[in-house]
Amino acid sequence: MNLSKNDKLLIVVGLIICIALACLSPFIASGDPDGLEKSAEDSNLSEDVAYEAISSPMPDYSFEPLGKIGEIGALILGAGVVLLLGFGVGVIMKKKN
Repeated sequence: MNLSKNDKLLIVVGLIICIALACLSPFIASGDPDGLEKSAEDSNLSEDVAYEAISSPMPDYSFEPLGKIGEIGALILGAGVVLLLGFGVGVIMKKKN
């Protein structure tokens, strides 16, 4: 893979921004639910309703025993998984061309 210096710099800056947002978001995010979660509460649907095929390894974007650090870890892990999947798709698409 031949990346220019500017491309490498862009990737590093992007990763730093992702990590910074993951570290700050548990402290600045609102605790009041909105969107789909708020609609479910308004409809008196509990989280115990088993609509999911499998249970989430990190419900509510956190690892409960660690508190805020668990939230940060879950966000960084999630971002890393998405980045790796995107990279994998890019490699597969490049091989097909």
